[in-house]
Amino acid sequence: MTIAPAVGPARVLGTMVAYGFEKIRLADELALARRLGAQVLEILPDWRVMPAASRLRAQVAEAGLTIHSAHGCWGSQAIGAPRVDLGHPERAVRGPSVADLKQCVDWLAAAGGSCLVVHPGGLSEPIETAARTGALAESLTALADHARGTGVVLCVENMPPGVHPGSRMAPLFDLIAALYRPELALAVDTGHAHIAADAASETRAAGRLLRTTHVHDNNGRQDAHLPPGLGTLDWTAWIAALDAIDYRGPIVLECIRHLRNEPESLNEELLVRLNALTRSSARDASGGRP
Repeated sequence: MTIAPAVGPARVLGTMVAYGFEKIRLADELALARRLGAQVLEILPDWRVMPAASRLRAQVAEAGLTIHSAHGCWGSQAIGAPRVDLGHPERAVRGPSVADLKQCVDWLAAAGGSCLVVHPGGLSEPIETAARTGALAESLTALADHARGTGVVLCVENMPPGVHPGSRMAPLFDLIAALYRPELALAVDTGHAHIAADAASETRAAGRLLRTTHVHDNNGRQDAHLPPGLGTLDWTAWIAALDAIDYRGPIVLECIRHLRNEPESLNEELLVRLNALTRSSARDASGGRP
């Protein structure tokens, strides 16, 4: 496979790493990040144990890397809430969800990161969209108030089909734009977008509010979290979409579990693909699959 030289300024490459889990060593995760050529990290903490932010910050700095973001609590991956759902119509459910994510904001600020990726809600029915949109707005406003002055921005992530609102980016854009808070932005997940619609159009829909990314591949049906190029996503179109909205943030991989479990997939071909993804207006001869 031949890839033509990319042109334009490079975007920074990042990757998600797990932290605080009993069977995953942070040192191994950081070594994997360096092999990828990553410069920044998104942290997936085991929120149930609230691992030390100061220790993480020191180890990441020692490895020559920077903490960009963290994935906030979601669903059953909670701190104190039975289940995190920012869009739940009942305040009794939303309250503990917001309380958990306030702790995530504080943790990320202590770790030195700037973007907390949050889910807009859980599985729901289309008929619930209006009620859930109002509930989500209330939750995000409370979180924005808490984040004010911390340097942390809450980035709402697009979801796979079945989350209302949340599975499509345009309604999320409209909501965040209407709230008009500097503490609120969007995160595009390429795998979710590829299942719900397509990554390029969903990225264009995020527009000026896009602050960060979750980058992985799949077959358009299952959220497999594959490295770019191992699925059917049109990466050339996606890069063009990033250029169209003038996105200058990091390209953050969310496929570290696959790379951890199948280390042979971290090969020269993948590194070439990643280099193409971090460049503007990359073109290749493989029909849009760097």
